[in-house]
Amino acid sequence: MSRNLAFANAVGRFGLGCGPADAAALADPRRYVRAQLDLPTPMPEEGLNSSTSQLQAMMANRQVARQRRQAMAEARQAGAKDGQDGGMAMTPPAAPSMDDGMMGKLGKGGDAKTSGSPLTKNPAELISWLTLAVSTKAPVQERLLLHWSNHFTVSTAKAKSGLTAGSFQREAIRPFVLGRFADMARAAILHPSMIFYLDNNSSTGPDSRVGRVKKSGLNENLGREVLELHTLGVDGGYSQADVTALAAVLTGWTVDLKPGSDTFGQSIFSERQHQPGAKTILGKRYPEAGAGEIAAVLDDLVRHPSTARYVTRRMARAFVSDKVSEALQKSLAKVFLDSGGDLKAVSVALAASEEAWTAQPVKLRPPIEFLAATARMIGKVPLKPSPTAALLAMGQPFLAAPSPKGWAEEDEAWVTSDGIKSRIDWAQQCATLNADEAGIRELIGDRLGSFYSDETRRVIGRGESPQQALALLMLSPEFQRR
Repeated sequence: MSRNLAFANAVGRFGLGCGPADAAALADPRRYVRAQLDLPTPMPEEGLNSSTSQLQAMMANRQVARQRRQAMAEARQAGAKDGQDGGMAMTPPAAPSMDDGMMGKLGKGGDAKTSGSPLTKNPAELISWLTLAVSTKAPVQERLLLHWSNHFTVSTAKAKSGLTAGSFQREAIRPFVLGRFADMARAAILHPSMIFYLDNNSSTGPDSRVGRVKKSGLNENLGREVLELHTLGVDGGYSQADVTALAAVLTGWTVDLKPGSDTFGQSIFSERQHQPGAKTILGKRYPEAGAGEIAAVLDDLVRHPSTARYVTRRMARAFVSDKVSEALQKSLAKVFLDSGGDLKAVSVALAASEEAWTAQPVKLRPPIEFLAATARMIGKVPLKPSPTAALLAMGQPFLAAPSPKGWAEEDEAWVTSDGIKSRIDWAQQCATLNADEAGIRELIGDRLGSFYSDETRRVIGRGESPQQALALLMLSPEFQRR
């Protein structure tokens, strides 16, 4: 039984690996992929905190810390006075506890799915996503979620942005994976997590009311990345003057952290921080319009040919090959422009391209996809070893990309001695603890065997135990590459 390349690409390149749930792709792999793009976008389990809830928890935690410091200071003062009077020092009162309702949403105890304080929600975010990856009938959409989350990167490595990185995916990316790029761009760029991550909350127009008093200035981080990473691309034809002008457009966009406010934890526009006056970007003059300026600029950026070229080129490289053809790039860019940035139309065109089905699966799965493919294969999320620790060991800590560029797509980013060793170690540990969950014979037998080469099936079949066979399967070229 030779390898079925169309089936392998349907569930590997476009999906999250091969497992029992993917047998439906055998009959007509291309139709299987195309049909997923007509399904409603799956939603994760309920109970995960919104960005607003996370920021409210942060402020509550800060209040607890302030009260504790104040109590300890008062106790020290009382102790010093009592010592002078021959009395006994006071014991500082216990700090107020976090609201039980908030903690109830997160769970208590050591279970990997629910452990974590309100400020360390990401373990639950990871398990929630992996759980969805196992059960979803639209794994293609989960691959799109990973791609667009990497296009609009935020990271847990930075304070307040880290609190909302998981909810950022659910609020700014997931609803738009088959929607319009303009809507995703607005939601992502003005999301609290992005505003914190790229310091726009500290960006103040020098001529604004606040700027004139505090002598504050622009922070160009968000403006630069919107042009370089989110829309036009580094070769998209913009200048430093355009970066500065866009940074001025973005002044005033911040996050409300005033307790008791109706918009607490949400992105808001502060006119007092906004740089007044007209701005010129890519040769076009935008009149003063306050909060409306960024919408006008983004509308033009999304329609720009450089954005179509950059966005679809990055998408094609992520799904097909680092050396994707110029013809495919141009055809996808044309669909993007003609459809007004309709991401479903672009995804359909990508799934219909002959190159996506004939190119050999050579791209190494990033660690997050390796975990998802394993979970989908055995039919459950392997909670041991810890998925969070596994991603950290393999060099892709969850929601913690090293820079606004996101995780690298090129193979050399993952084909390192430490990275490969960590994959082998995790595969062996995971197989030892989870082999009973996987029907190895079914996975390499008549139903799904054509996902693997004859040689791989022979090697796996010679495994001395279910644990060894599963480890060999997880480390096979077919499972590691897409």
